[in-house]
Amino acid sequence: MTYYNEVDPFAGQWLANLRAAGHISPGRIDTRSITEVQPDEFQAVTRAHFFAGIGGWDHALSLAGWPDDAPVWTGSCPCQPFSGAGKGK
Repeated sequence: MTYYNEVDPFAGQWLANLRAAGHISPGRIDTRSITEVQPDEFQAVTRAHFFAGIGGWDHALSLAGWPDDAPVWTGSCPCQPFSGAGKGK
């Protein structure tokens, strides 16, 4: 199973649209904060995409021929709110 974590509502809906159209792997879209996600939720997860955005990692893996049953976890942490550059410093 593929797991997508994305707290932004617009991006979460975008992921749902991509999933429905078959452009990204079927799976669960979780719009909770990453701080609410628990380790025991991943027992059946093969692909996990944290801060999933618009599904770029999942799509890229598919284009690269990465098998759906081969485990991979990705994280694209949003740097803007956390970096000095994002705060204009």
